[in-house]
Amino acid sequence: MPGGGPAMDDYMETLKDEEEALWDNVECNRHMLSRYINPAKLTPYLRQCKVIDEQDEDEVLNAPMLPSKINRAGRLLDILHTKGQRGYVVFLESLEFYYPELYKLVTGKEPTRRFSTIVVEEGHEGLTHFLMNEVIKLQQQVKAKDLQRCELLAKSRQLEDEKKQLSLIRVELLTFQERYYKMKEERDSYNDELVKVKDDNYNLAMRYAQLSEEKNMAVMRSRDLQLEIDQLKHRLNKMEEECKLERNQSLKLKNDIENRPRKEQVLELERENEMLKTKIQELQSIIQAGKRSLPDSDKAILDILEHDRKEALEDRQELVNKIYNLQEEVRQAEELRDKYLEEKEDLELKCSTLGKDCEMYKHRMNTVMLQLEEVERERDQAFHSRDEAQTQYSQCLIEKDKYRKQIRELEEKNDEMRIEMVRREACIVNLESKLRRLSKDNGSLDQSLPRHLPATIISQNLGDTSPRTNGQEADDSSTSEESPEDSKYFLPYHPPRRRMNLKGIQLQRAKSPISMKQASEFQVKGHEEDFTDRSPSSSRSLPVTSSFSKMQPHRSRSSIMSITAEPPGNDSIVRRCKEDAPHRSTVEEDNDSCGFDALDLDDENHERYSFGPPSIHSSSSSHQSEGLDAYDLEQVNLMLRKFSLERPFRPSVTSGGHVRGTGPLVQHTTLNGDGLITQLTLLGGNARGSFIHSVKPGSLAERAGLREGHQLLLLEGCIRGERQSVPLDACTKEEARWTIQRCSGLITLHYKVNHEGYRKLLKEMEDGLITSGDSFYIRLNLNISSQLDACSMSLKCDDVVHVLDTMYQDRHEWLCARVDPFTDQDLDTGTIPSYSRAQQLLLVKLQRLVHRGNREEADSAHHTLRSLRNTLQPEEMLSTSDPRVSPRLSRASFFFGQLLQFVSRSENKYKRMNSNERVRIISGSPLGSLSRSSLDATKLLTEKHEELDPENELSRNLTLIPYSLVRAFHCERRRPVLFTPTMLAKTLVQKLLNSGGAMEFTICKSDIVTRDEFLRKQKTETIIYSREKNPNTFECIVPANIEAVAAKNKHCLLEAGIGCVRDLIKCKVYPIVLLIRVSEKNIKRFRKLLPRPETEEEFLRVCRLKEKELEALPCLYATVEAEMWSSVEELLRVLKDKIVEEQRKTIWVDEDQL
Repeated sequence: MPGGGPAMDDYMETLKDEEEALWDNVECNRHMLSRYINPAKLTPYLRQCKVIDEQDEDEVLNAPMLPSKINRAGRLLDILHTKGQRGYVVFLESLEFYYPELYKLVTGKEPTRRFSTIVVEEGHEGLTHFLMNEVIKLQQQVKAKDLQRCELLAKSRQLEDEKKQLSLIRVELLTFQERYYKMKEERDSYNDELVKVKDDNYNLAMRYAQLSEEKNMAVMRSRDLQLEIDQLKHRLNKMEEECKLERNQSLKLKNDIENRPRKEQVLELERENEMLKTKIQELQSIIQAGKRSLPDSDKAILDILEHDRKEALEDRQELVNKIYNLQEEVRQAEELRDKYLEEKEDLELKCSTLGKDCEMYKHRMNTVMLQLEEVERERDQAFHSRDEAQTQYSQCLIEKDKYRKQIRELEEKNDEMRIEMVRREACIVNLESKLRRLSKDNGSLDQSLPRHLPATIISQNLGDTSPRTNGQEADDSSTSEESPEDSKYFLPYHPPRRRMNLKGIQLQRAKSPISMKQASEFQVKGHEEDFTDRSPSSSRSLPVTSSFSKMQPHRSRSSIMSITAEPPGNDSIVRRCKEDAPHRSTVEEDNDSCGFDALDLDDENHERYSFGPPSIHSSSSSHQSEGLDAYDLEQVNLMLRKFSLERPFRPSVTSGGHVRGTGPLVQHTTLNGDGLITQLTLLGGNARGSFIHSVKPGSLAERAGLREGHQLLLLEGCIRGERQSVPLDACTKEEARWTIQRCSGLITLHYKVNHEGYRKLLKEMEDGLITSGDSFYIRLNLNISSQLDACSMSLKCDDVVHVLDTMYQDRHEWLCARVDPFTDQDLDTGTIPSYSRAQQLLLVKLQRLVHRGNREEADSAHHTLRSLRNTLQPEEMLSTSDPRVSPRLSRASFFFGQLLQFVSRSENKYKRMNSNERVRIISGSPLGSLSRSSLDATKLLTEKHEELDPENELSRNLTLIPYSLVRAFHCERRRPVLFTPTMLAKTLVQKLLNSGGAMEFTICKSDIVTRDEFLRKQKTETIIYSREKNPNTFECIVPANIEAVAAKNKHCLLEAGIGCVRDLIKCKVYPIVLLIRVSEKNIKRFRKLLPRPETEEEFLRVCRLKEKELEALPCLYATVEAEMWSSVEELLRVLKDKIVEEQRKTIWVDEDQL
């Protein structure tokens, strides 16, 4: 029909519209329907009407995607919506029967309960059958309720018994608490007494110091007065001598005055002189007048007389001149006499003054000696009284300790007796409760249990030992023969448990590796839960409901790592299929082995910083080829990762929880640590301190009072599940961020307001002087390549760099600068991997060294492992008290020992290690012996009677440290020189001295002592080198001998081994260590240098052992390569040049290796 098609379409559309209208009415009330409908009630009726099938019912009731009842009811409505009008009719009939109120709400009609659909489908017999089934179900529910009531009653009785046990435990704890308070009161009283004694001692010391000061002031005043007295005496003596001299001079003058002529005599002499002059004139006039009148003969006579007179006058004049000269000489002699007399008097005065001064100083010296003797007597008396007081005090302390020990022993005996009494009471109460419970259970079990209860549930309630399915284990029940309290109070013997077999489990790898530490902790936690929740001697189980409720959270946490040997159940398989999808877990985000923050890295960076290159993950096949399965490989990786640090690199030595700063400057605040890193940003580092750079507005940190410019000093709180106290004032930027990011719960931040330091830090960063507040020096223990290791700087092992920023550009990279070896100045800068990343690189290099071994060594290791597996094959025979120790762990530990032996072997190190794979392994032992530590660990594993953990033993003997913190030292004096190999030292020293180096080098003079003196010297001094000359005489060298040589500005050439380097550095003596490289190519050149002939193989082996010991040195050493010399003369020249070069270099010391 041409018109039938459109009419049919219109009819179908009309039906669809009617159906939509009907379901729209249901959808309007969907919220109320999904909230109050229980799908488990409606699905039987819906299946009876054939609206839904079994698959739909299973989806609605058991789908894991529908955890709540509302979700299941909504899904049921969606399924009915797809069934059209029939689904709507049947749904309304089910509502009419089970939920009449909802039926009235949807339709607006009163329920009639006609069940037209089921009558049409099944007839009245089908309806009757359906109602009978419903009645049976209700009866079964009533029986289940009765069973649950019985279980609750049994559980109530059990809880009552536990309450009694807890009350007894409370009494015991109260006893301990009372003892604790008593001991605390005693400690407080002793502390008060100690404080009082300290105060008295302080007062006495202050009084003694005051009196001593007063005495010293009095002595000084007495000395000053004595000095003034002596000066006055000296001045008095001087004045007396001057007075005496003046007196003598005044007497002489007086005598001269008294002996001078009188005035009358002077006048008389003058008159006589005038009379004589007058007579002379008269005679001259007479003579002149007579000459004119005398005759010639008389004139001749007069001339003769005149001539005679003139001659007489001349003679007289000569005599007068002689007299005058004599008088002048007499006058000069008198002047000299007077001068000498004055000098004599002055000398006598000085002599007398010096004599008086000598007597004064002699008296003063006698006074000082008397004072010194008095001081010595007082000192001896003080020493004697001090010794007596100390002796008396020590005796009092000994007696006090003895009495205190007796009191403690008595209190412990009393407490033990009380605890034993409480335990006995607990045992009695426990036995009584068991007896009462068993009697009640035997009397009421048959009456309380329903008739149609399944046999499995009855057997479980009666305590049959049947293993649980789906990976569940049996727990304790209230009807067990021995309760957990018995195991607690009577300490039963725990039989050895076999370790679970995890072979074949393939762990899903995500972008970031899941730390094996969490897996091991999970397994250990599972064992602890087994031992705490189940008594070893008990074999009864709890009812199904309680056990299922206990196992459900554990199953939700277990993921794919099952801890039982039973096959998994259906829902476990569904859950595993669901969890197999790649996802980022919280374990990955907080992976401590890598040390990265997943929140700060995108996917690309996260892949870049994942655990090593693909060689690590692809190396399991080689391990398995040598007899290791997947579990053994995981154990090896776990043991390797245990050597890494769980927190970032900390350059500060002071790691105690103290606050720098005193007074009111330091403040503290308490806030929630969850998400604190997102509320603030940090600035600074270990050199400048950690500052708050910014605080998120409106956050908890801002409300707690934290502001920009506050310097963080200390963080106290829960960090990674442990209560810790971390000082932040000396942390690096990376460690401070790591600490704040991993804190949780309430934490306490100690800080101080330091805007000046913050502004100074910002200014220096803006000026480009620094990049952050970090500053420390490290020594690399591995080679780093810029092309292979995702960094911008290529460095070699033993290079020293200056770290400038531990989170450069907010990435997990370190900005550092290469250090000039002579001036300590920063050279070119670049980035290197962070500490955790460098640890991973170090592990990669170790695994590469193992995989690079030849086939013979692999076969040998395989044979060794097979023989060890044969010795450890019966796992049930492993008699140890630790359930974690198993043959698999032993095999993994043994393989790890083989790995350490492989790395420690020098031939592997020098034959198969290229320039990019050199590593320096720092051992925990002073000698740095890797092979010995691995052999000791293997021996510990094979000795079954020793209950030691091989992983801990290996961890104590070896740590993998990529970067070592070093400190710079400068030595102005010439440093001593050590040679290695040591067997060449004596010959090289002699040749250096004989080759004209006596002005620069010399040997150290040793001390010759007896055996007793040598033993005493060993206890009191550091002996660098010792040698026994004869049975009773020793030759030894101490640091004082070396310093005496350095004082002469010469290098001290030592013949000792490199084992004395640590002792020298501890004594502030920094030696130059020279390594002469020995290889197969140049071994023939050493024939002239060896003191005694040895085989080339033995000499080469000894040299390799000595070279291996150099890795453990706390300082750097210089190497003389084989290509640098071809003769002994060239070797001596190269050694001199090396010594001069090393003398100019800065000394870098790893103080952690001391």
